[in-house]
Amino acid sequence: MKILYVSQSFFPSTGGVSYYLIWLSRELREKGHEVVFVNIRPPNTPPEEEIEGFKVYRVPKAKSFPQDMVKEYTEFKELILKVFHGKDVPIDRLYNKHVYGFNGYMGVNLYFQDRVKEVYEKERPDIVHIHDFQLMPLGGLLKDLKTPMPFTWHIPFTEDVEAEWRSFVVGYLKEYTNSIFSTKPYVNSALKSGLSWSKVTCIPPFIEVEDSNIDFRKTYNIAEDEKLILCVARIDRLKGQNILIEAASRLKMKFKLVFVGNGSLSKEVLKVKDKEEYYNELQRMVSSKNLNGKVIFTGAIKRELLMAAYKASDVVVLPSIQEGFGLAITEGMAFGKPVIGTSVGGIPAQIWPGVNGFLVPPEDPNSLAEALEYILLNEKTARMMGKESKKIYDELFSAERGARDHIMLYKRLLSEGV
Repeated sequence: MKILYVSQSFFPSTGGVSYYLIWLSRELREKGHEVVFVNIRPPNTPPEEEIEGFKVYRVPKAKSFPQDMVKEYTEFKELILKVFHGKDVPIDRLYNKHVYGFNGYMGVNLYFQDRVKEVYEKERPDIVHIHDFQLMPLGGLLKDLKTPMPFTWHIPFTEDVEAEWRSFVVGYLKEYTNSIFSTKPYVNSALKSGLSWSKVTCIPPFIEVEDSNIDFRKTYNIAEDEKLILCVARIDRLKGQNILIEAASRLKMKFKLVFVGNGSLSKEVLKVKDKEEYYNELQRMVSSKNLNGKVIFTGAIKRELLMAAYKASDVVVLPSIQEGFGLAITEGMAFGKPVIGTSVGGIPAQIWPGVNGFLVPPEDPNSLAEALEYILLNEKTARMMGKESKKIYDELFSAERGARDHIMLYKRLLSEGV
């Protein structure tokens, strides 16, 4: 089977979808399938190249997008990102979408339409799989291709989003053979928003991790007898770092609380000023709770160092108020760590309370402190929970499992015909 993946980004650009696609494609190739890519052309890259043996076709093929188009495309896609991540956006931005970058958004998709048709004629894939909201108009633009065309929505899709925005998105998703969401609540929201149950699939995210030889404790001067509490998330009020600091202030044992991450979704989704204000608030909390010397903010770090952080941790915590899937929990599980998370988004799909960790209500520092204390004071139980985390990861959240789910869907779509 030959699959064509179409996405805004792919390597050498890094990011969630880029990693998702390279992990998935490696597994598909291991299972005997062929994968080719179409994505936006980063600066200083050729129109066609091979990455890890995969053919990669770039958009645009020649020169570059008009700058006005790029500006408008960025404005509108960031508007969608903001809306579906729970930010307040006046509904008139949708009603007057042509004023807020929609023309450029469609312009970039028209460039993709031409390039995908060209690659389709050359490669003759069995499946054309479009990824994420930046390119959702392609379902209608490419409907004359005689091949199954699924679409994966990679960000949250909740009923908290205004119905008009959900209807706007669903109007595009109806053009696809099937739409893939990462959690059952997102599937339910999509169904209530107008998608047919026969055209919706739930495929949980998956990740791969790499070993690291870096000594994280030595790098950040963390003693071996200090418990290492790790939280990997962008600096954003919706990630609940303030709740974790409050909970940590109630712990009696020796510990270091490490926050990894400093950016947000984009400068438009979380204004730089807002991020700085929240970061300063967290710093003031650390001082007021007498946690100076016990809390470390690493900022953004390279992946090898991030892997070392997971490896060195005693517990991985994600105290989000709102969450997509919660891949920091998944990564902690892949390293065999006990995990604690809030009961939001995709976190409950990963944490089996009392088995591999604990679920706590969002914005509840008391419950979070109790869960932390239980795990950190009971080493034998923590080790058992860590082993269960690794088992659950291997069974449910590895790239090998993700590849199996995709192959099953592709075969079903091919058997049903276009």
